[in-house]
Amino acid sequence: MKDKEKNFHWLREYSEKRGISFFGVADFTRYNRVINISKKEIEGLIYAISLGIRLSEGVLAGIKDGPTELYVHHYQQANSILDSTVFFMADLIQKTGYHSLPIPASLTVNKEKQEAHLSHKHIAVLAGHGWIGKNNLVVNPIFGSQVRYVTILTDLPLSTGNQLEYGCEECRACLEACPAEALGESPEEYNFNRCFQKLDSFYLKKGLPAHICGICVRACSRNQVQLFSGR
Repeated sequence: MKDKEKNFHWLREYSEKRGISFFGVADFTRYNRVINISKKEIEGLIYAISLGIRLSEGVLAGIKDGPTELYVHHYQQANSILDSTVFFMADLIQKTGYHSLPIPASLTVNKEKQEAHLSHKHIAVLAGHGWIGKNNLVVNPIFGSQVRYVTILTDLPLSTGNQLEYGCEECRACLEACPAEALGESPEEYNFNRCFQKLDSFYLKKGLPAHICGICVRACSRNQVQLFSGR
């Protein structure tokens, strides 16, 4: 247990020095979502380090009816910082004699289903960063959905976090903001097809480098979360 806590603290300190907002660890054996990585690549990697970086309220405030150029650049920069951090953190883990596998922050490997190697958001939930909200994103109890996440898989012994209870309560900010009417009163009512059609329209119309929107991210702010969850 002491080794797990020691490893947790030195990696968290490293992530904080690189500007990471949230550091947590999930028991990867509990992950039951889609994974587009071979069994051989992840064999023995039973821990999932989840890192989160807060997005700029100022940048998000400029989003009205679709992603702005400023938001697109900010989104890419956040992904770049996350990818850089897990690149070097994975190397640090390797130097201790353990194995690590950094997963890209935003890389689609199944375009038809819009799937990545794994779901960073569900790893984040298992690590205790938040819950899946009505907007189908992680809702952090401090900053709402205005956080991006990335993952490292490893066999380095680490202390793991606990899942948080669902806390969206009566908040409907994302429902009222969504231009695709893709959201419902529970996470299960999220309509992927409606959401993706709107993302695709932004992608084609604005010539974006990725399928992004930002509208429900802007709507799910720390003020909204604190108002309805009592945090």
